[in-house]
Amino acid sequence: MQTESITIHATYDDILLPAAHLREILMAQNISEEIIKSCEEALNKLLRNIVDYAYHNDERQLITVSITYNDSGVYIETQDEGAPMEFSINKVIEAKNLQPISETEEQAPMPHNMLDEVWYEVDMGKNIWQLVKYI
Repeated sequence: MQTESITIHATYDDILLPAAHLREILMAQNISEEIIKSCEEALNKLLRNIVDYAYHNDERQLITVSITYNDSGVYIETQDEGAPMEFSINKVIEAKNLQPISETEEQAPMPHNMLDEVWYEVDMGKNIWQLVKYI
C-alpha cells in the first residue's frame, strides 16, 4: 500500500499538484492510462469545485489531499474547511454509486472512466470527500 498526503492553498495553480502526484503514484504501479485519466479528471473537478464553491476563491484557505493506492484500488480523500455543499453530490462529480438504479436495459451505458464511489460528509467543521476507483 502506498499513501501520500499533500496540503495546498485553494488556488487554481496549486490544485494541479495533487493530480501530478496521483499520476506519479499510479504510473509507478503500471495502472492503465484510462484509469489514471479518470482519477485525475475527477480529482481536478472536485478541487475546482472546492475552490469555487466551498472557499469562494479565497486563496488563503487550505485543502488537504490524501492519495492511497493498494491492490484493490485508488482512494482519494480531500478535506477542507469551506462552506458545506448545498446541492446534490452527483452534480459535483460522476460515480457509479451516485447513478439512479434503472429497471430497464435501455438505459445508456455508464462511461468506463467513471469513478466507482464518491462519498461526502461534514465532520467537525470539515468537508470530507472520498473518491474511489477500483482496479
